[in-house]
Amino acid sequence: MRFRRDYFYSPWIRIVLLILLLILIVCITSCSRKREAVAECSMGQFLKKAMEPVGNTMYIWGGGWDAAKMGNARRIGMDKDWGDFAKQQTSDYDFEEYLEENELGLDCSGYVAWVLYNLFEKKDGEEGYLTVSTGMARALAERGMGRLIKNPKEFMPGDIVSMQGHVWISLGTCQDDSVLLVHSSPPGVSVCGTQTEGEDKSIAVQLAEKYMIEHHLSWQEKYPKRSVPSTYLEDVYVFRWSTNVLSDAKKYQLYSGEEMIPFL
Repeated sequence: MRFRRDYFYSPWIRIVLLILLLILIVCITSCSRKREAVAECSMGQFLKKAMEPVGNTMYIWGGGWDAAKMGNARRIGMDKDWGDFAKQQTSDYDFEEYLEENELGLDCSGYVAWVLYNLFEKKDGEEGYLTVSTGMARALAERGMGRLIKNPKEFMPGDIVSMQGHVWISLGTCQDDSVLLVHSSPPGVSVCGTQTEGEDKSIAVQLAEKYMIEHHLSWQEKYPKRSVPSTYLEDVYVFRWSTNVLSDAKKYQLYSGEEMIPFL
């Protein structure tokens, strides 16, 4: 017993135990602050942040993925180069001429990851949210930020939707079951709507046109196509936020696409 007691009260053992205790306190404090920071974010902030690159950021294949540098998807704020590059482009813009010129814009997953990073983080270069587009919804659910839904009956504002080879953000379902959305797809980041079978223009497409004309007329004149195929709603995985992560006091998740346009 004397040996064990002497060993435990050895100065070196006490120093080691103190260091371990300090490390534990730092880790707990850091995790607590991270949770508090996340809890302070809202659905309204997320949707507003998603609109910032709209109409001024071109689609760049690989944009956000530059492993050799920090990567656009882990940068706070809009990069001036995105807007400058976008202004130089004409209606003939071909993203294949700029493959992997990553600093000039964002691809689909780079865009969603940039939105998330700018919502939750405070400085450049922290751990990011970038994953391949097809698996992004699942990856966010696995982080415990919300739940994963396969082929939902309705697409709610704020849903992050992964389909084969693409990822986009829902802005709500319209009366004709078309869905208003925002994404980065050639030629760039814009608001679009899914087409409804048998209709010339779905409600979502009409709303997308209205929004882009009112807020990004130059972009709309150069790139007028606002429709995406109804296959955007088929065979998809949807990440739906937990209100413990994104508060939603104003119930934006319950908004229809028609109700969402005035907010945006």
